[in-house]
Amino acid sequence: MAPRVQLEKAAWRWVESVSPEDIQREHIEIAYRICLPACKRGACRRNCKGNPNCLVGIGEHAWLGEIDENTFHNIDDPNSERRDKNTFVGLTNLGATCYVNTFLQVWFHNLELRRTLYLCQNARAEEHNMDSDYEPRSICEHLQYLFALLQNSNRRYIDPSGLVKALGLDTGQQQDAQEFSKLFLSLLEDTLSKQKNPNLQNVIQQQFCGQMSYVTVCNQCGRASPLPSRFYELELNIQGHKNLTECVTEFLKEEKLDGDNRYFCESCQSKQNAARRIKLHSLPRVLNLQLMRFVFDRQTGHKKKLNTFISFPEQLDMGPFLEEKVQFTIVTRNTFE
Repeated sequence: MAPRVQLEKAAWRWVESVSPEDIQREHIEIAYRICLPACKRGACRRNCKGNPNCLVGIGEHAWLGEIDENTFHNIDDPNSERRDKNTFVGLTNLGATCYVNTFLQVWFHNLELRRTLYLCQNARAEEHNMDSDYEPRSICEHLQYLFALLQNSNRRYIDPSGLVKALGLDTGQQQDAQEFSKLFLSLLEDTLSKQKNPNLQNVIQQQFCGQMSYVTVCNQCGRASPLPSRFYELELNIQGHKNLTECVTEFLKEEKLDGDNRYFCESCQSKQNAARRIKLHSLPRVLNLQLMRFVFDRQTGHKKKLNTFISFPEQLDMGPFLEEKVQFTIVTRNTFE
């Protein structure tokens, strides 16, 4: 139903064109919404105040118990709120939190990560009195609770506001998805490193961490200077590209260091022209490819989003991009645009 104020205005709109002596029964019925049809289930809130003939929610407490409109974790809800069989549970968008929900669903469907997180020691949950509501506090507790609801709830959707509040996120402001992923995994890795279980301590690295190196070769003496590094995602430029393979190829292409950007060679003890490139040595079990859709617009001084269409195969062969030439096929998923 429309908001109550709008219904009130619509019900009395005829007053502007009908004089008092011309008022008929139909005008009275419109004004007091006597003949307004009953609301359909799922089209309004329970027993909405805008329609006196709304029957949605009336008497349901007799067989479902009292329903708290503000809760998203009560599985004893009207049937319209129940998920269909063999379907997944969704997450409520709290305003501009679609980027959070996207990664939460991706991490939830990582079975090894989910099962490992369930192993986190949670004395508060073990000692929890079933007669009262459970309130998670730490990041691990929030993830355990949220994943358990996504796995077992009969709701069509649940509310992730507990985790969002614990992270201190502004629900009204769109954040960079790549930055959120990087910061959250770093926070989670630091939290899990304090667990006694070694499987928990290293789960983030095992799932998401790969090895690469920045190799700079001096044009004068030919000395190669490798700088080993870990990565949790590959940030791919999409400008001028049409598919994922082109983006990865550009990411690994050789960069010329000359002019003001010359490289200081330790062997030559002077700045020299050089070539630098990234070498991939090993890939994680879950490879996170971030399409850099936001670029700085010099004319406006603000970021702008690139809506370039990037195609990708269901299976991406990363073998040709690795230094050790092995077959390494990635099953791709489009998680967030």
